[in-house]
Amino acid sequence: MSDFTDDPDVDSPSPEESEEEVAEQQPIDSQFLKLTNDFAVFSADCAFLCDAFSAIADEQEDIDDYTSYGLKRYGWQLKAQVIALDQRIHQLQRRMREEACSEPEQPDS
Repeated sequence: MSDFTDDPDVDSPSPEESEEEVAEQQPIDSQFLKLTNDFAVFSADCAFLCDAFSAIADEQEDIDDYTSYGLKRYGWQLKAQVIALDQRIHQLQRRMREEACSEPEQPDS
């Protein structure tokens, strides 16, 4: 999914509610899950863009070697940053699950 297509599995908020208001009403774990899903879409879009830059740099005859190298290098760096952020998100997810499992349940009063 991207910003241009709707996810059929997610209810969209009414126009009167802002995204911030809707986010405040949701538990943090569901907000984090949505952030993770949004980042996955962003990651796929970045990968596509980086691959496109690399292909353009290889295919275009009027791009000199330095420019071609710069486009490829920037694409590689962007991909590396996205991968590092994705790993950090997964580490946080793992910690959240571990903490949720280790918390004792509160008895109802």
